[in-house]
Amino acid sequence: MIAQRRCPSGAATLALGLLFSTHALLADASVVVTGTRVIYPGEAREKTVQLTNNDTFPNVVQAWIDVNDPASTPDRADAPFLINPAVSRVAPGSGQTLRIVYTGQGLPQDRESLFHLNVLQIPPRNEAMADRNQMLVMLRNRLKLFYRPSGIAESPEQLPGKLRFSLIGSAGDWRVRVENPTGYYASFGSASLKVGGRQWALQSRMVEPHGQTEWAPQTPGALPSGTPRLHALLINDYGARVDIHHDLQP
Repeated sequence: MIAQRRCPSGAATLALGLLFSTHALLADASVVVTGTRVIYPGEAREKTVQLTNNDTFPNVVQAWIDVNDPASTPDRADAPFLINPAVSRVAPGSGQTLRIVYTGQGLPQDRESLFHLNVLQIPPRNEAMADRNQMLVMLRNRLKLFYRPSGIAESPEQLPGKLRFSLIGSAGDWRVRVENPTGYYASFGSASLKVGGRQWALQSRMVEPHGQTEWAPQTPGALPSGTPRLHALLINDYGARVDIHHDLQP
C-alpha cells in the first residue's frame, strides 16, 4: 500500500502527479486494501475486497483489473472481470467493499490464471490552501489476483512439497532451477543458497503453474566443495512466508 500526500506547489498551474508502485509502505498507508493478494475461486459468483480509509479526509477510489500491464489505466482494463463500484468516495475512517465478478471468458480449468487488481486513490484538494497552487499526488495499490478453478488436481497446501529444485551449470556460471508441477503459482519472498560456509542471495521470481524458471545468484561466484543447501520463503494465500529447505546435488 502506498502513502498519499497533498503538497503545495510553486508551479504556475495545477500539477497532477500519478505515482505507480508495487512496494508496500504499510506505516504510511491511507487507503488500505485488506490482504496482500486476492484469490478468486472459480465456483464463486463474486469475490469481495475490503478497503479502509485511514485518512482524516475523504478519498475517491478507482479500481480496475489488468492482465499483465503495470502501466495500465482504467480505460485499458483488459481482464475478464467487472468491479462494482468502479469509482467510489470513501469517507474518512470508513470503508468500502469492492465486488469483483468474473465474466466467464474461457480461462484454463486445470491451473490458476494471474491478473492484477489496481486501486487508485485520489485525495481532495486542500481547501485551507485554496489560494495557493497545489499538487495532488494520486497513488496506486497493485495486488496480484489469482483466478483459481476448482479443477486443479492438488490442494494449495501441497504446493511446497511438490516443488523441485536442482543445481545446473558449473564453475561460476551456475543457477538453481525451480520446477512447479502443480496448477498453482509459486510466489517467493526470497531465496538463498548456502555451501561451504558461504551464502549467495538468489534472484528469486514467481514460477507459473506447470512451468519452470532459473534463479541466478545476485553476485556470481564459483561454489566451494560441499552440499549446497537451498533456503526459500514461499508466500502462501494469506501472505505468510513458508520456509522451504532443500539439499541440492552439486
